Parts: sequence; C-alpha cells; structure tokens
Amino acid sequence: MYEALLSELRKFVAELEQKEAAAKYIVPGEIMKAVKKAKSLEKLLHEIFMQASGHGGIQLSPIIRREFGMNEELMDHFAQWAPYIKEQFEEELHDAIDRAEIRAGNQGVFFEGTPSKKEAEEVLRLLKDIAHAAVRCQFHARLAGPELYVDILEKLLQFYALPNTYPEGNVVSYRNLISADRLYAMSGCDDTITDALKDFAKAWYQRSPHTFLESMEGYFSYEYVHHFLFAITEEQLERLRSDYIRYIEEEFKLVRAKPELNRANNLKIMLETVLSWTTGG
Repeated sequence: MYEALLSELRKFVAELEQKEAAAKYIVPGEIMKAVKKAKSLEKLLHEIFMQASGHGGIQLSPIIRREFGMNEELMDHFAQWAPYIKEQFEEELHDAIDRAEIRAGNQGVFFEGTPSKKEAEEVLRLLKDIAHAAVRCQFHARLAGPELYVDILEKLLQFYALPNTYPEGNVVSYRNLISADRLYAMSGCDDTITDALKDFAKAWYQRSPHTFLESMEGYFSYEYVHHFLFAITEEQLERLRSDYIRYIEEEFKLVRAKPELNRANNLKIMLETVLSWTTGG
C-alpha cells in the first residue's frame, strides 16, 4: 500500500545525497577577512602546538572554527571546499602564522621561567615551523609524506629541550611525546608515517642522555611499557626487565609470607608480561 511512497522517498533521498556529495563550498568573505586581519595570534600558535603534541592527531578543524568564527557545517565539509578557496584559505593561514609574535604580556603561555631574547626568538621560530607543517598536513593530507610529520616531532622535542619552555622537557613530557600510540594517532593512523616517526624517536632517544625508558621508575605501570619497546635496544631492555624482575621477586617474598590469591595472580601476570617483551614492540 505504501510501497510507492517509500520508493519515492528513497529516490528523493538518493538525489539529495548525490547533490550533497557533488556540492562545492565557499568560505564567506568575512571569514577570509578575519584570517587576513587576525592579530594577537599567540592563542593560535598555542592551540596548534597542543594539537600537534597531543593524542588526537593533527586535526586543526576545531581550532580554525574557534579562532576565526567559522560555522561547524562549513568546516565539516572541508573536503568539499572549492579548490581555489582551499588554496586561498591555506595561504591566508600561513600568512597569519608568519605575522604571529609572542608579546611580553603573553609569554607565560609558552614559558615557565624568564627566557632570554635568544630563547624567545627560538621558541617563536619552532612554534611557527610546527604550525606551518601542521597546516600543510591538514590541507594536503593525502600528499603529506613522513618527512613533514617527522619535522613536527623534531621541532616539538627541540621546544621541550629549551630551558624555560612550558610544558617543560621532563620524563613525563618526553615519554608522552614518543609513545607508540601517540605517534600512530599523530600520523593519522598511517603505518608508513608511524614507522618513520618511530625510527626518528628511537634515534633521538639513543642520542640523548636520557635513560627513563630503561628503569621501572620511568613508567606509570608495566602495562604501558609495550608503547616504548620500539625505542630501546636489547641491552636496554634487559636492564628494564631486570628492574621489574627484582621488584617481582621482592613482592613474591611478601606474598609467600602472607598468601593472597589476587596479589599472587597479579605478580604472575606481570612476570609473564615482562618475560614476553621484545625490542621493537
């Protein structure tokens, strides 16, 4: 009885979907002007930095939407922007990044201590390089190769290494930055890019004076170790394994003295995991 109506609705929906897929979107002139005239761009640099160093991958859409007043629908259809509009908008973003400065009153966003003029200039250069590269990753996702992502990671590590930067370069920040799951997210879940990031992260760690991946104290829990096995050598892994085994042996003595099933079982699982570790993951 209602077959004709259902058929008509299906056809109508299919036509609308086809039109939607073929549509090209234009960025309103006022948005273009907002990017062109944007000042006080410390927030933009900071948000791009936090996005590039976080666990969500390089997704600048929410930042662009908030910073320049773009509506959500337009940003959601980013892939359907007219090519010339996308190119123009990207150019305006790069120009805005080039104009950015870190004014004296806003240094606390990026510095925990008081930077020298040289350090402040170096931080601004790194932030701009990171932002430019992140914009290229956003606007050319299919063409952005591993080198671009490796460049971002290198600049992030250089930022953390400076004496007064915030977040400061410490065990936690470095560990978070080079964990395998974060690198995978950063790559946009691309295995080739992830492998390049891992190779760079391992080379960086092996050149560095750091040893935080080689001792039990460097981890929240043994369950997180597998995220970092790619970055250490066999010798370093054995030091780490020995550290955990010493801990397990001591805990086992206590459990023998006062038997407790759950505690003993947890030690068994921990030891099985520790013995299963191999370099590379």
